[in-house]
Amino acid sequence: MADTSSVVKHSAAQRQPQPGEPVCAICGRYGEFVCDATDEDVCSLECRDVCIARRQPRVQEDAQQAERSDELRRQLGIQISSGSASKTGPSEKGAQRWPVPFVDFAQEQESVQLPKQLLTNLSANGFERPTPVQMQTVPCVLKEHNVLVSAPTGTGKTASYLIPAIAQVLLAREEEKEEVLALVLAPVRELAIQIETVAKRLMRGIENMKTALLVGGFPVPTQRYRLQGGVQLIVATPGRFLDIFTNYSGGDAILPAVRICVVDEVDIMLDVGFRSQISQIVASVVALAGGRPKGMQMLFFSATVSEEVEALVRQILRATKSEQAYIRIDVCGVESKAGMSSFTLNPSVEQQVRWSENKAKKNELFEFLKGKSEESTLIFVGSKIGATMLAQAIEKRCGIGAVAIHADKTQQERLRLLESFVNLEAPVLVSTNLLSRGMDLLNVENVVVYDFPKKIADYVHLVGRTGRGDDSFGNALTFVNEEDHSLFRELVPLLRKAKVSVPREVYQSIQLENAKQRARSSEIVIDESRRAFRIRETLMDELGTIASEWKEWGCHNNKRRRTDRDHWSTA
Repeated sequence: MADTSSVVKHSAAQRQPQPGEPVCAICGRYGEFVCDATDEDVCSLECRDVCIARRQPRVQEDAQQAERSDELRRQLGIQISSGSASKTGPSEKGAQRWPVPFVDFAQEQESVQLPKQLLTNLSANGFERPTPVQMQTVPCVLKEHNVLVSAPTGTGKTASYLIPAIAQVLLAREEEKEEVLALVLAPVRELAIQIETVAKRLMRGIENMKTALLVGGFPVPTQRYRLQGGVQLIVATPGRFLDIFTNYSGGDAILPAVRICVVDEVDIMLDVGFRSQISQIVASVVALAGGRPKGMQMLFFSATVSEEVEALVRQILRATKSEQAYIRIDVCGVESKAGMSSFTLNPSVEQQVRWSENKAKKNELFEFLKGKSEESTLIFVGSKIGATMLAQAIEKRCGIGAVAIHADKTQQERLRLLESFVNLEAPVLVSTNLLSRGMDLLNVENVVVYDFPKKIADYVHLVGRTGRGDDSFGNALTFVNEEDHSLFRELVPLLRKAKVSVPREVYQSIQLENAKQRARSSEIVIDESRRAFRIRETLMDELGTIASEWKEWGCHNNKRRRTDRDHWSTA
């Protein structure tokens, strides 16, 4: 409609439409033209102007909504960006394309419409209002986007994928008349058990909504029987999932129904130990899904997402052979930048980092535990035997009930020990990194990092076992010494960002390491100088030898010429 010279000016001058002809969106007459601004059929310039005027408030409203959403994200510390598995860097999509964050579970808006029974269960389980990570993640998942979410520990990441996953299953059943599945993968069985427990609470009272827990430590036949009875949500560890669906017939029958796949604790799940298993699971589900148009939606969650992890996420998305774009959501200013830590400590935890030599650590721990017999304390150590011995020492020296949990315990023993800890029958629980990931142990008041882990990401997860939830606060005590010096350069900016006091010995250790590096650099320079001197000497010796040979040859040649002259003179 760029050239308006031949366009009817007034609608009254336009005829009525014939059967099968387009109809004007404004007056109902023959829609002979198309409005460029709204892509609607119109009969005249008069109706075109009405279309444009009618659309203008909507455009202004969208712009205002986008501005309000950006302001809300800034206030809540939410950073949102988009990317694609087919290329690195941000997508060209603007912020207005991102789903609007919601502030109330019962809020009626385009991006969030949760089933009534799910809303009832949320209220019954204490979900009064969404946390920041839930505000942005739930709308994105309901809009069927792939997401990569990074948020501090204890901020509600589990619910941020369970809520929309359950809603998606119900929506597919109601609108598409199709039974679909959600699959959640977790690195350890304790975390998987916890996720399934939360899912059951959210699904209570909803007809034909069942879960299946596929983890080690429980009989395989029981888990297979559960699958055969029909489920809508599977929570599994990668090893047991592959065991059931690879080694037993009939398991493949339900995999084509998997519509949503959640990878919790993605940083450890895409580590060397789990990476091949995750790739195999995704490949199996995608292969069995066949040519389903919508493909499989992938959701990745962790408190620590580095650039390397994001690169692996893109690799997994490429393997799905479906939608490869994803939205990255970072909460509390968590942003991955080259050369900078992408991790953030939980602001609800009061941190204390103490320099302590190995011989003194135990006595300092005993001193810390004095008067805390009525408080729950979770202590992390680096070895299984260390956990057992420390628990025994605490009981003997402090008179406080203490138990140890690690991978050598059976599943039944682990559950019994966790129950005794939660009920304060044993207020102190000494653990290896078995409980470091995602575990939402209620009312843990104190966390002690007795042996500093080998990675900064693990440290973030350890201290995040306390201070979980909106109104919860906790204390974390961390022991460090010279054995941990290789991580001090990463630890210091993390602590300073959280406004945690850094022991002066840590700075001294870094300065000492800098001095050693300078000394090594000087030694290299000196060694290079010495090497150059030796090369020069060698060259000089060689040149001297060559000069001597030339001199000897010259003397010999001159003598020969004199002899020749004498010979010719005599002749």
